[in-house]
Amino acid sequence: MKVLLISPMSESHYFVPTVGLGFLATALRKNNFNVGLIDGVKSRLTVEKLSRIILKNKPDVIGISFFSCDFSIIKEYVNKIKEINKETIVILGGPHITGVKEQIFEDFENIDFAFAGETETNFPIFLRKVDRKEDYSDTPGLIWKEEKKIKSNPIYLEENLDDLGLPAWDLMDPRTYPKAPQGAVFRNWPIGAIMTSRGCPYQCTYCAGKLTTGQKIRKRSIDSIMKEVDLLYNKYGVREIHIIDDTFTTDRDLVKGFCQGIKEKGFKISLTFPNGVRLNNLDEEILSLLKETGCYAMSVGVESGNEKILRDMKKALTLNLIEEKTKLIKKYNMDINGFFIIGYPTETKETILDTIKFSKKLPLDRAHFSTFLPLPGTEATKIAQELGLIGKINWDQLFYTDAPCPPKGMTSKEIKKLQRKAFLQFYLRPKQSLGLLLEIKSWTHFKSLFRRAWDYAIGR
Repeated sequence: MKVLLISPMSESHYFVPTVGLGFLATALRKNNFNVGLIDGVKSRLTVEKLSRIILKNKPDVIGISFFSCDFSIIKEYVNKIKEINKETIVILGGPHITGVKEQIFEDFENIDFAFAGETETNFPIFLRKVDRKEDYSDTPGLIWKEEKKIKSNPIYLEENLDDLGLPAWDLMDPRTYPKAPQGAVFRNWPIGAIMTSRGCPYQCTYCAGKLTTGQKIRKRSIDSIMKEVDLLYNKYGVREIHIIDDTFTTDRDLVKGFCQGIKEKGFKISLTFPNGVRLNNLDEEILSLLKETGCYAMSVGVESGNEKILRDMKKALTLNLIEEKTKLIKKYNMDINGFFIIGYPTETKETILDTIKFSKKLPLDRAHFSTFLPLPGTEATKIAQELGLIGKINWDQLFYTDAPCPPKGMTSKEIKKLQRKAFLQFYLRPKQSLGLLLEIKSWTHFKSLFRRAWDYAIGR
């Protein structure tokens, strides 16, 4: 049985290996499936290119990773796959599926199945049952049609992450990626993105992460993590590690074990966290260890410069704590990238201006101002619906340069204008603009940064 895994072409501003599909590819290989993997962002996977790949390789099953903003291109993929061969089994999975569940069959009549939650353990078992025409209705996370009725099972979360093995890095060689990584800047190349844990115990209303990976933190053993770093370092020449966990610094033993492991192995690497770390978990000991391990920068979730909005978001941070912790990071001579949200459902123009002012007050080197996105299944989306801010969501607009859900009394155009104001006021300061220019490593890197600046500050 030949399985093709796809992450779709998108408007993404960065190129990063599809680690989630890498773990799934490993799980399928363990069960003797013939697996291919296509990173649609890197390969610019148009419908025409996908058609040629399907006609050449004739996969039996095509699994597509689904983020909400990729709705239209995935619909084109599905229609083309079924046009080429209606017997090809099409399965959708990923964050969007976990958020919308059974609704996916209303939007995609041509798909055969969908999966919510984590799939590495059950997906291969499910495919084997399908191949043998056995009953698959007890498969955790499965969403399917049965006699025109849509059914779904509770999601599954893998308790022992070591059982997943290592991602199939041979299918996503980090040396082949353009120099335009997540987080915008880098110190060394190639870059390896690794996941050391899953799950997030925090209650942030706007985040969909815990819907897919749960609220309990599950971590890999240090031995497993070091095996992956060793593979990336010695086989693929990786010299910078990007940890893409949601909550890496929440587990102190994980941080200490990772730093000690890098030291014992003698890996000469740089280290950063493009997905962000929790500010409230940082202290002198943790920052000192990370600095010694090669950490040169951190992304941190600030989100708002207004106390009321932080409470509405259930961020569990205060403005004073944010100032205290960002100053502490600077004490260790690390660059800081702050994440902010413009246009949360309960915001006003005044609270947004508070955020812009606060971003300039903090010792940040870079800042990222995203418009609020009503991600499927989140508490913030339910709040927006209760306030009458959204009806049927246009999934294609769930991109950080759009403003699909402005607060009451404001328009999308006004939110975009405030987002542009935030970027310009933050970066049109000598230290921030010069600092960003000095980080440019190549013409490709420059083009990537320019495109980001154009899309966010001017509009895509």
